[in-house]
Amino acid sequence: MISQEQLNALYDAEVVDQDGEKVGAMGQVYLDNKTGEPAWVTVRTGRFSGRKVFVPLSSAEIVDDQIRVPYPTAMIKDAPDIPCDRHLSEDEEQDLFEYYAVDDGPAPSA
Repeated sequence: MISQEQLNALYDAEVVDQDGEKVGAMGQVYLDNKTGEPAWVTVRTGRFSGRKVFVPLSSAEIVDDQIRVPYPTAMIKDAPDIPCDRHLSEDEEQDLFEYYAVDDGPAPSA
């Protein structure tokens, strides 16, 4: 699991997909309410008018100062449209868990 300290050192890092292709820049980190560990990261999926989407960190890894996630870029770009400027609701969290096929866990927060 990626720690908060590692993410702090990678401020504005690139997020890359399972094949090492750039998805976008890392935005906010959302923490697990129970453990305080990083659970989700937002990613801007376009240069100028791209939207921000959530990507789980549960299976992510740091490779060459990038965050590699085990999903294809197309899947990440098609993630549920959830606002990234507030706490995730339980329903939004569940939508993300189902979309990425991640086991349920405590609700993350910004």
